[in-house]
Amino acid sequence: MLLFIYACIFVLNLVAILLTYRFLGTDLGKKEKGIFIIVGIAVMYLLVTLVYWLSTKSINLGQSMGEGQNLITFAFVPVNSIVILPFLASSYKSLKMGKMENEIFKRRAILLAVILLVVLVIEFFYFKDIQTGILNLVNRS
Repeated sequence: MLLFIYACIFVLNLVAILLTYRFLGTDLGKKEKGIFIIVGIAVMYLLVTLVYWLSTKSINLGQSMGEGQNLITFAFVPVNSIVILPFLASSYKSLKMGKMENEIFKRRAILLAVILLVVLVIEFFYFKDIQTGILNLVNRS
């Protein structure tokens, strides 16, 4: 079952990377696309890890913390990436090609940051519920 979950997470990561790559278009070089994707996913990973840590810091998880944290983090990074990165990539491409002004790009980036913040707040409470459920299952065993 765990192998199936990791396979699904792998597919989600591939979808996130390919969507972002596609939205960057053909005008940008492969190096620039690669850097954009790597930095974007790294930022998502850091944000999801921070939200996970904040949401579970008041819960004493004991030994069950490592596997649950990895599973939750690796599952939500591609989801957040799919929601945010393709749209940011499209705007970035337009900015680099001169089809968009800096001010419009800044407004779109702020809008995407607000959407990401809302998603992270929802995940904050969701992570807490997930970990509390896992902790209850462990304590019953």
